[in-house]
Formats: sequence, structure tokens, C-alpha cells
Amino acid sequence: MNCKMIARVILIGLACFSLILLACTAPQSPSPAPTTKAPAAGAAPTGGWQQDWEKTLAAAKREGGLTIYISGAAGTREAIGKAFKEKFGLEIEWVVGQSAQLTEKILQERRAGLFLADVTMGSTTNQIAVLKPQGHIVPTKPVLVLPEVLDKNLWFGGDIPWLDNEKMYVMNSILAPAQDITMNTSMVKPEEIKSYNDLLNPKWKGNFVMMNPTLSVRPFTQVALLLGENWWRQFVSTVDPVMVDVDRQAAEWIARGKYPLGIVARDDVLEEFVQAGAPVARAGYMKEGNFLGGGAIGTSILDRAPHPNAAKLYANWYFSKDGGLVLSKAVAGQSARLDVPTAHLRPQSIRDPSVKYLNVETEEFFTRMAKDRAPNGPAMQIFGPLTGRK
Repeated sequence: MNCKMIARVILIGLACFSLILLACTAPQSPSPAPTTKAPAAGAAPTGGWQQDWEKTLAAAKREGGLTIYISGAAGTREAIGKAFKEKFGLEIEWVVGQSAQLTEKILQERRAGLFLADVTMGSTTNQIAVLKPQGHIVPTKPVLVLPEVLDKNLWFGGDIPWLDNEKMYVMNSILAPAQDITMNTSMVKPEEIKSYNDLLNPKWKGNFVMMNPTLSVRPFTQVALLLGENWWRQFVSTVDPVMVDVDRQAAEWIARGKYPLGIVARDDVLEEFVQAGAPVARAGYMKEGNFLGGGAIGTSILDRAPHPNAAKLYANWYFSKDGGLVLSKAVAGQSARLDVPTAHLRPQSIRDPSVKYLNVETEEFFTRMAKDRAPNGPAMQIFGPLTGRK
């Protein structure tokens, strides 16, 4: 091999070596960084109460619905049932009756080994004085998981409105001015009834209708706390009231003008006639004192409920803002929740900050009612002789 060829081989070798060296020392392109998919806007974090809620919802859907024993009016049942189904797709089976009858029905069923009811709504007296001591209702507090339900700052008085002494069994999301004196506004002027003593006017003799206090004692106990039992004795002797066995009968007779004045304890019952355009209204504030009540719709969960997850779902929804608004509209009473609007209510149905109220949604008050309605209690002594009289 001549010198020129040798030189050419050497040059080619050096060029190849340089190319190899350059490739080895050139900076490397960085590897693509692993990507993380951003959460969808508004997506709730997992875990905690959200996970509990999703499990409860899924289990409730498998259960298919729930059964509620209620003494509330038809309008209340329809409003709640419709809203609950629209929200969760679950049907509510209603068993309707007077609170005392439903309580006895629950007791009879359980003595027979039947556990058919999930939730009971109605007279808090029966729930606290009968069902709770016998262990037929379970604490509602442990099943409440929604933050808006548990936030005490969202409730009137700075706390969840438990009705029982233990503050865990029975709740009522309505806490509205409770005035039971009801008038036909075409027959009675509002200024005629400003005091309970205005009811003692002889002009009302035979013109006053009310539900028998031996069956529905709350109005009796309220006035007795303010004025004493003797006021009722004077009322009976002066007015000689006409007695009925159901609140709706009293409301209807006042609405139709058969009686100008009376007592209708249930807001939801009276609201039916108001919505129908009847000339009925509550009396205004009474100078002796005023009350905050819940319209006799205390709510609790039965033990050994056949649909426990649906009952849990219902309890949380019922005491949420959405549930509170549905109920407030149905019974025309102000919610105990501070975030529930009041634009749909009449002024007399909204709490007045300048008025001092006695809260009658307490176990202490219900215990007093039970004593008043006992066989030897004052309500029976005063009104018992009038029972069944035409």
C-alpha cells in the first residue's frame, strides 16, 4: 500500500472516531415528564364524609325506598315525597294516622315481631314519652354526615334543634312562631284578639271550636304555662267550646264560617285552607307571651328499620337546606335553619327578633304535656266531661 492510500485510511478512521466521540458527548434530549390528569372542575375530593355519603346513597338505592309513619297533612307528604324522589329516585311509602294511633300501631307490630317502619314523623310527645323510653327509636345524631347539617352556625340558637334531653334522638327543622288561635277574617277583626283574656268575652259563647285537649294537649299546656290551669276552667265556663276529634274539622268549620273563632294547632292543616283562598288566619302576638313551635312534625328513626340506609339518607336530606325549604313551604312555617329563605312566608310566620319567645320544642315541655293529658291530669279534669258532647 503506497503512502497516499495509507494516509487516506488514517484520515477516514480519524473522521469516524470523531463522529463517534461527538455522538457520545452530545447533550441528550430530556425524557417526557409523566403527566397527571387534572381533576374535573368542581369535583369533590374522595374520602371522609363524601365517601360515606356515596356508600349510603348506593345502599339506599339497593333498598329501593323507605316507609314513614306520619300524622302530617296530605300537602306535607306530597311535597316531601315528590322532592325526595326527584333528588334520589326513591319512593316513600306513607302510613298515615293520628300520632297516638301510629304510636300504638308501632308497638303492636313490634310485639308481633314486625319491624315495618323506618321513620316516624308527627307528635314529638309520643316519640319522646313512649317510643324513646322503650327503645324503639335510635339516635339520629350518629347518622348525620352532611357538613351543612352538622354546622351549628347554620341553626337558630347556635345548635342543631334536638328536642330530647339527650340531644340525639328527635329533631324538628321547623321553629316558627306558634299561634294556635285561628279566626275567620270575614267574621273577626284582628284587633279583637290581642290577649288571651279577649277569648273570655261572652260573645264567643258557643262560637268557638277546638280539638279536644285530651287528644291534642299542646295548646292547653302552652296557655297553662302562661296563665295557669284556672284560666282554662274560666274559658270552659264562659265560652262553652265546641269539641272535635281532629284538627282538620276545626280548620274547615272556621274556614267555612260555621264558627268565627277557634284553635287549630297544626300549621300544615291550616295551610291547606289558606292556599285554597279561605278567609282564615292566625291571631297576632298575644300580650301575655308567645311561642316557638315545630308544627308537631318531630322526626326520628326507628330501631331495626327495614331500610336503614334509606332512613339515613332521608334524615340528612330532611335537615339540609334543600329539605328545610321543602318543609317550610309545605307547612308555611319558618325553618330552624338560618340559610332557608323566608320570602314565601307571611310575616306572622317569621320569627321577630324583638319578640321574646318560649321554645316549646323541648322534652321538658313534652313531659309537661304528658302530665296534663294523663287520666288524672288537668286537661282531662277540665275537658274530659265535654268529650263526645254534641
